[in-house]
Amino acid sequence: MRKVDANSSLAQAVVGMRRSGKSVVCRKAMKDSAVAFGYVDFDDEVLAKINASELDDVLNAVYDIYGDVDHFLFDEIQNVEGWHLFVNRLLRSGKHVVITGSNARLLTGDLATHLTGRHIPISVFPFSYAEYCAWNGGDSEEAWRQYFFNGGLPETFALSDQKGYVSALYNSILSRDILGRRKVRNAQRFIDAAYVLMQQFSREVSYDALARKAGVSSAHTMQTYMGFLVESYLVSLVRRYSTKPAERIRNEKLYVNDPAFISYFTGVLGSDEELGWRLENIVYLELLRRRADDDTEIYYYKDQTCDIDFCRVRHGNIVQFIQVAYTIDGVKTRKREVESLLSVAKRTGCRNLLLVTEHDREVVSEGGITIEIVPAREWLLGAISTDGNWRPSGPITRHA
Repeated sequence: MRKVDANSSLAQAVVGMRRSGKSVVCRKAMKDSAVAFGYVDFDDEVLAKINASELDDVLNAVYDIYGDVDHFLFDEIQNVEGWHLFVNRLLRSGKHVVITGSNARLLTGDLATHLTGRHIPISVFPFSYAEYCAWNGGDSEEAWRQYFFNGGLPETFALSDQKGYVSALYNSILSRDILGRRKVRNAQRFIDAAYVLMQQFSREVSYDALARKAGVSSAHTMQTYMGFLVESYLVSLVRRYSTKPAERIRNEKLYVNDPAFISYFTGVLGSDEELGWRLENIVYLELLRRRADDDTEIYYYKDQTCDIDFCRVRHGNIVQFIQVAYTIDGVKTRKREVESLLSVAKRTGCRNLLLVTEHDREVVSEGGITIEIVPAREWLLGAISTDGNWRPSGPITRHA
């Protein structure tokens, strides 16, 4: 994650899912910079109905409360129509502005259109496993189990009723960030469709099939609903790798943006296949966090001979294939996962191959091609080189 620069002349736009820790990150950046700043939470119900013409009144109130400050932190400012003109004016007058938002339209719409070249986007995610371990006192089987099923939403860690919290958060996102901002003709139909979509994690999306399952009139409507979930940072979509842009757009896989939502919708028990989907989702979230540092794009790869969970691409070149399986104890499962990686290496020429499992750790070599097999906990905590590749933190058992 990029760091928030409280003294930048550019607006720092910190975005992410509601309750993922955006405000805490911003406040810490202000504190570390030792600057006095004014703070406004535009998600407060008192400010729910204000418009852009009233922002000067808000600014004067900030000066009354905090003094003659040059730094500002505005939470959820996208709630105010026309906010960008206000922020632009502050930037032109030499002020330093940090804004947060829980809707991706802040980046793809308002900021891209009105603050082009005058903002730095910074994504904040719920805790990674490494961050969870740092908070929880270290890596352990129990810590891994807790994270695997309960996720990284910071406020859940000290709660006994985590499911109640996740339920309230999910419903708040649907009601405030989607139904409260978007024109949805049938709110209950959208809620039902969202439920179906959230259960589709780690799998390819077929809008026709999902529309039929959810009782939605068309694939187009289902795709629109999906867009709402993406905008609110509940889910992410990964496109299929192809040299043809049209094929990338047509094929997508869905991932939920924290494991807690998986447990909320599916429970904590499941087959190896379902546990594998959960593990794949966790691996994707880690790749998403690391993307800002390793300068890669994330795709999945699928052709006539193999189906690979993740394909990392840098400047148009494939730099790594990553396959995820909860267990490869079964002979057929191990053969399928290994042969898929060997096949894609031969087809593409990429020899950087990784297989992430729940507990296996070894190296498989065949025909001059090497596959590293690593346990998820080790990969999530392991050293990452400057090119973004995983580096082992201990010896690996080698098998021919």
